[in-house]
Amino acid sequence: MVLRRRLESLPVELGEQETRYSVLEAEAEKHLVERKRALSWAQSLENDVRDWEARVEKLEQQIRILRDAGAAQVARHEAEQHRGEIAKAEEKAIVLLEKAEKLAESAVEAKEGLAPELEELELFRKTVVADEVELQEEIAFLQNCRDTLFQKAHRSGRDLYEKLMPSRKGRPVTSLRGDSCGGCGMSVAPNDRIKVAKMASIATCRSCSRILVQEEVWDSVREETSVEGPRA
Repeated sequence: MVLRRRLESLPVELGEQETRYSVLEAEAEKHLVERKRALSWAQSLENDVRDWEARVEKLEQQIRILRDAGAAQVARHEAEQHRGEIAKAEEKAIVLLEKAEKLAESAVEAKEGLAPELEELELFRKTVVADEVELQEEIAFLQNCRDTLFQKAHRSGRDLYEKLMPSRKGRPVTSLRGDSCGGCGMSVAPNDRIKVAKMASIATCRSCSRILVQEEVWDSVREETSVEGPRA
């Protein structure tokens, strides 16, 4: 049944929307995580710089009091190495801080972009709830129509059904497809179409004699049959 399939698809569609929002939310959070990592790295480099600067200062003090030229030369070489490391670390720290600033801006933009997405998601959730109620009511109405159809099937209708079984190869009932018979395709007279719509009396195709029912009722019965299996 089309309505039942539509009803079953609503939770799936809602799940897809929620997944999409979760992905966008994760992207926004990713900017903050990367910013935090960049700041942490920059802080680590600043700590290294302080350690190297302290080491350079100590080496310079040693150089001033060393009398051994060779030892002084080694100390100068080590100090120069640390100065090079300090320069590289400071340069890298600046790059990381700039990156962190850009990531912060990206995170803000991403969060701002989430607002309309969340609003759309909440609206869709409300729509799904409303659609579910409406579809359930329509399904219940059609089910009631189908039950009414079978309850009002009097003896002449059952006799006609049994009579048509052999000649119509076990298919004495068909649906009204638009204004045509679903069995033979012939056009159905307006009066007969009204009978089918009201389900107050039996309507048959004037060409193949099959009993005509509403398309919704027909689809509902066929769907239940396909799920439950052929009935004896």
